Amino acid sequence: MRYTYPTPEEQCYIETAETLQIVSLKIVSINDTLHWPLEVFGMVAVRDILDHKRNIIFQRQRNNCQIINANDPYLALTGPSRAVAVSMEPSHIEISLKVKGATKSDDKDLSELVLNFRSGCVLGGIYPSRLSTLEFKYDHIPCAVEATISIKVTGGSWPDGFRGVFTACDTVDDDLKVKLLGFEDGGLPVGADGMIKLSRSVVSAGFDEMLKVSAMVYPINGDKVADSSEVALKPEMAGISPRVLKVGSCSMEVSVGWSLFCR
Repeated sequence: MRYTYPTPEEQCYIETAETLQIVSLKIVSINDTLHWPLEVFGMVAVRDILDHKRNIIFQRQRNNCQIINANDPYLALTGPSRAVAVSMEPSHIEISLKVKGATKSDDKDLSELVLNFRSGCVLGGIYPSRLSTLEFKYDHIPCAVEATISIKVTGGSWPDGFRGVFTACDTVDDDLKVKLLGFEDGGLPVGADGMIKLSRSVVSAGFDEMLKVSAMVYPINGDKVADSSEVALKPEMAGISPRVLKVGSCSMEVSVGWSLFCR
């Protein structure tokens, strides 16, 4: 939200940008020295032309591994913290993932990669390494603004005994929906102030598209949607757009902060 409320001086040098939206990261396969399930820790981060600092999309310490199995081999992404810009200058994604062993000396490398991307040559999708093969699913958006999403419960409660999924997307392709939050029967993660604790909150939105934010209710052991609600927002160059989602008795206010990019 760097330029959600730009000053008159800042408005002279901010604009839409070509962006890379990382949707998911999947462990496609592992070699014979590793066995499912895996206790994964490490980091995946992006360095782009806007800021050469690490923009982290996944990070786990050894004492807080993510356990993944062959039926659900996706890393639980938590970033980026700002939209990822693409230009003719090379940018890259750093991957350093390990599998926890019985002791630190038994830990094994899962993937050590550096992936380069730039305008006209973004990502290939499948990336093999010595011990595993990773699959990046991404969306390339030529003219985008940054959208920072927050959701607050304003009334009622989430349906008892149901899990939920919140997503955001500016395309009709379900495979490119960014999962903002997924939770099981433990209940909707809400703070004392009513704010829902999203896993991811920043996405890119095509300036000529509509950004859709959805809430879907599922039975605990089923994949058929029991209830859903969706709002569509026209991207803006600045400011915040509010909308309302409602599933069952649960009313939620969606707020999207728009921001352009520094030239």
